[in-house]
Amino acid sequence: MTRVAVLGASGYTGGEVLRLLLAHPAVEVVQATSGQFAGKRLDYPHPSLRGMSALRFVPHEALEPCDVLMSCLPQGGLIERWARVRELASRVIDLSADFRLDPTDHERWYKKHPRPTDVPEFTYALPEWTASQLPGARYVAVPGCMAHASLLGILPLVCAGLVKPELVVDAKTGSSGGGATPALSSHHPERASALRCYRPVGHRHTGELENIVERLTGTRPSVHFSATAVPSVRGILSTVHCFAARPIVDENEPLRAIATAYREKPFVRLIRPNTSASPFPEPGPLQGTNYCDLAVDVDPDRNRIVVNVAIDNLVKGAAGTAVHALNLMLGRPETEGLGFRGLHPI
Repeated sequence: MTRVAVLGASGYTGGEVLRLLLAHPAVEVVQATSGQFAGKRLDYPHPSLRGMSALRFVPHEALEPCDVLMSCLPQGGLIERWARVRELASRVIDLSADFRLDPTDHERWYKKHPRPTDVPEFTYALPEWTASQLPGARYVAVPGCMAHASLLGILPLVCAGLVKPELVVDAKTGSSGGGATPALSSHHPERASALRCYRPVGHRHTGELENIVERLTGTRPSVHFSATAVPSVRGILSTVHCFAARPIVDENEPLRAIATAYREKPFVRLIRPNTSASPFPEPGPLQGTNYCDLAVDVDPDRNRIVVNVAIDNLVKGAAGTAVHALNLMLGRPETEGLGFRGLHPI
């Protein structure tokens, strides 16, 4: 059994990490830390964990050595504790943005939380594209949730040379993406029926998309990214508008490129035309799952390719990918502990 501790486990992402790890056949959760709930049982903030564990939260400072540390701290939290954390675990998986980007891009987008100069390189955990880098990796960074969904739609087309390096991305997200700490904009009366574009420009996922596409394909795109809040709790729907690199003659070429990219990938499901009563991806049936549903449409008159990608922001967009990466790091079956297939209707 691999001994895993979860740092900052009382938030929404931490709760999903615990839910998946406590049911994982090859993992023992040995500690879960919380600054707010130290001394309380795991099911105090996470009622879905009732009966799953007798563990109680401990303060962050009480963290002990373990095989793998998963950090669910907010942005800057792991950077602040890095000097101590690196001595406690031989492997670290970070679910924040502390170590996702190359140092130059990190400095541009995260000036409030500069990276320590002595931090080793983190492997970017996008398993459908970086699986070969994860076995044996010691330090792993989980993608941002909206960036993750968008990358799954972008990368097959860029790699196939089908699109220009200029992308328009509109990502819609539920309220849980804002975390468990309440704010005025996330207060239920303010947020329950909200449909608002809260970051038309300047969102930090812009930098992540540009950095990671360049890292994985050699081409740095210009990304125009907007984030929109929708009246749901979970889920992301990312609509990616690409412009074809040449006139579209074969409308099925983008579909074939995406189908080829994900043919052997167990968590990506391509929705093809006329094969479903719901022909476009939607987050609802994906709640609680590590699956991604994806569809591509082509507008040959305007030389435009549109990819819609749906995921659960807390699972595929965070905790599920962390566990997927852990499986690959340990040489375990990549689907282990991630078999839940969702509910319908929801």
